[in-house]
Amino acid sequence: MSDVRCACNHCHCTVDGNTVTQGDKAYCCEACATGHRNGEPCRMADCHCGEAEQPKETSVDNALDETFPASDPISP
Repeated sequence: MSDVRCACNHCHCTVDGNTVTQGDKAYCCEACATGHRNGEPCRMADCHCGEAEQPKETSVDNALDETFPASDPISP
């Protein structure tokens, strides 16, 4: 039987009986399934995927604020 890896990008864990599924992807824990939004650690003590750089909500908000709406004309 082959081991199925967690779908979290930075995680090296395999999924087991505690699998959390979203759509067709399997995650080893709820923190991985939600993308470590608030920096939650992975449930596996030796995995540090929650410490990997995750996009911050404020960064996304700032990027949206700094873009021009489609209705604004381009400056000459």
